[in-house]
Amino acid sequence: MRNLPELEENTFENIEEPGSGAVPFSFIHSVVHTILKIVGGFAITSVIVAMSFVSYDYIMTRHAFPAQTYIGNVDVSGLTQGEGIAKLKSLTLAQIFSPLITLETDNASFSFAPDELGVFVLYQDTVTNTFKITHKENYVAELKERIAKGEFVTPLILSIDETRLKAVLEELANEIRSSPKNATMLLYEETGGYHIESEDLGRELDVHKSVDIFKTALNQGKTSVPLELDFTYPHVREKDLRAHPPAYRLSAYTTYYGKHDSPNRIHNIKLIASWIDDTILMPGERLSVADVIGDVTSEKGFKQAFVIVGGELVPLLGGGACQVATTLFNAVALADLKVLSRRNHSFYFSIYPLGRDAGVYPGQLDFQFKNDSGYPILIKSVYTNKRLSFRLYGTPDGKKVEFSPVSILGLSGGKYVPMSLGRVIATDVPFKTFVTRTVWDKEGKEIKKEVISSFYKLYGEKTNVPVRRPEPR
Repeated sequence: MRNLPELEENTFENIEEPGSGAVPFSFIHSVVHTILKIVGGFAITSVIVAMSFVSYDYIMTRHAFPAQTYIGNVDVSGLTQGEGIAKLKSLTLAQIFSPLITLETDNASFSFAPDELGVFVLYQDTVTNTFKITHKENYVAELKERIAKGEFVTPLILSIDETRLKAVLEELANEIRSSPKNATMLLYEETGGYHIESEDLGRELDVHKSVDIFKTALNQGKTSVPLELDFTYPHVREKDLRAHPPAYRLSAYTTYYGKHDSPNRIHNIKLIASWIDDTILMPGERLSVADVIGDVTSEKGFKQAFVIVGGELVPLLGGGACQVATTLFNAVALADLKVLSRRNHSFYFSIYPLGRDAGVYPGQLDFQFKNDSGYPILIKSVYTNKRLSFRLYGTPDGKKVEFSPVSILGLSGGKYVPMSLGRVIATDVPFKTFVTRTVWDKEGKEIKKEVISSFYKLYGEKTNVPVRRPEPR
């Protein structure tokens, strides 16, 4: 192996860059040394400044809130806890929390100033909580969190005067309270078209639960609070009517007023019929004409007209109601709905179908029936100065209903024997009647047969009918 020539001590100082003049190594070393001095000095200065800032921050924030600290929307930066409390107290609740709190239901809202609802600030708890959040046991960790977040926003700690809040809610409950309202159906009888209106739910404010909900919402800083309601559903629902709209006429029946009927009697008939008009009976529901009438008072619009009492015609409030019951009974029988209660008059009047009348007077007589069709039933009434009609609408079932001719048995020689109506009237005797009602299904098969029996003491239009006093006109 060949030996390399030994380099002289100053070999590097004589190195030249090709095509340029020689650059002494000592010069390069001097420049690098100067730069290192400058950088080192800057770093030392930066460290000193940073340490000074940290020291200042540490000293200033041990008993005060750091910069960019907010309680709600209130800037408490640099304030001590006492100063923070004083600043919060100097402002109104509307300024530091919200000018209004809204209480909401499913269909309404109500706005109040916070203090009207008994809301107030727990100043000491609020400030203490904020101080704990912004101050850690480890200052370095605290400083890192502040730098990362940029600012602290802490909530107000609120409380309420429950007595005051309950008073507001109880007053509000009276405004919210409502009864359920049935869905309704407007039927255009001429065309068969209809319009269904949705039901209204009954509403009752649950004050106790609403207070608890309010507390929770307040703790979360919310200004809109849903109230707790108890809902009551009506028995006639839109969904049920739409599933089986009662738009098909099942039956109809009309009676006419007598030539001697007073305006008072006709007035009472129209009044009661108007209350029954547009009634919807759901499957299984019953209708009582006596319940529809209720208390018979002049305040409800009733006038005096003849009523059979103790075998006499007596003018009383509500006279004429029996024509409503009779007309409705015949419509119900023709629709093949279940009759629960029916009794004939003790006197027979020719304005009624013989053997198929029905008396009613609250507390004494009633006509009741039940919707056993399985579908909703709509009752329509038409009343004029000459006649009264009831029409029942439902879902078609193909049934056919017929009444037989009436059979009459008059009292003769202590026995009831077959008689004509003319003979009954001529002899002025008590009599019985029998009418058979037969029902066939859509296939023409007889499915039901029943006998409607009645008993009459007198033919009511004879001149010997006892009248206690004249009817007012």
